[in-house]
Amino acid sequence: MSAGVTPVSLFEETFKVTNFSPAMDINFWGMAYTTYFAAPYLRMTKGKIVVIASSASWLNAPRLSFYNASKAAVVSFFETLRVEFGSAIGITLVTPGLIESEMTKGKFLNKEGKVVVDQDMRDVVMSAVPIERVARLAESTVNAARRGDKYLTVPPWFKTTLFIKMFCPEGVDWFNRWFSITEPGIPQTEAISKKVVDLPGLKDLLWPDSVRSPKIKK
Repeated sequence: MSAGVTPVSLFEETFKVTNFSPAMDINFWGMAYTTYFAAPYLRMTKGKIVVIASSASWLNAPRLSFYNASKAAVVSFFETLRVEFGSAIGITLVTPGLIESEMTKGKFLNKEGKVVVDQDMRDVVMSAVPIERVARLAESTVNAARRGDKYLTVPPWFKTTLFIKMFCPEGVDWFNRWFSITEPGIPQTEAISKKVVDLPGLKDLLWPDSVRSPKIKK
């Protein structure tokens, strides 16, 4: 199962905190309700749950505080259910890096809580991180579920970010702030993260054509 809406804003610039309640309502509660009603039938059939969470559950990227929190809640919730269900219901937790989607095209909730398409802010948030094709994620997820894997990260190298965070949390926090946040009075689009991804040819190298296209439904 998968559900996702992405608020993008520095916490103190948010107009109204409740504007971002869809992050928990959809990303977390959407999965919790679905699992609650499906669990009896999954137990009877020895079924499996495949959860599309996110590497955002451990990567505390600026401007994604509500999204990060919702995905961390999803991971903790299903890890707890894995203990409660035991072997009766299999659970595979998928924590992707960046995958081609409407989100990586720049569609998100802005600080007013409105759905917008802003590819400049997308560049600030995602910078020069490779974006994996959705077909690769789908194939890897099906294979992991068939094997009964407990965890899957796509692309595999993205798992290294978890270990870096574990062993050097202060360094990760410092880097994220230096790389992605500008000084007061300086536009957010002047962040180092955007300047890097705007280097000639870098998007062509790291991102699929579908993500670089400005065409997206609003």
